[in-house]
Amino acid sequence: MLRVKIGREVTEQKDRSAEGAVADFVEIKTEIDALNEKLKVAKEVLIDKAVLILGDDETSTITFSVDDDSVQISFGYDIKVKDEDTLRKILADRFDDLVTTKTTFTPDKKLKEMALEDDGLHECMSVKAKTPALKVVK
Repeated sequence: MLRVKIGREVTEQKDRSAEGAVADFVEIKTEIDALNEKLKVAKEVLIDKAVLILGDDETSTITFSVDDDSVQISFGYDIKVKDEDTLRKILADRFDDLVTTKTTFTPDKKLKEMALEDDGLHECMSVKAKTPALKVVK
């Protein structure tokens, strides 16, 4: 029997396809989680080996192969400006050539609610439905 909980209210329905989908989802998600843990261990081993082999070499990509199986590991950096004023002083006239400036507008919760109700706001905002998120609840 399929139990449906909306808020605090629980009802039961007979729906074999949904019952099967719930069981399949939980089983597959559990298998994926176990495989992700196994994958994490393999990644750590390969990354450690890559770091050891590369040493001080500045090459950012290394490939390991066994028979027809290959894994490529790429290293890199995530570099962000954290002190704009100091960086401006250091770079002087080159700042605008070397730094991309972005302005981001993020609506707050109330504006998001208003955008769903007011067609006038659709003129100046992009409103898209998110992909539904699913998770296993224990």
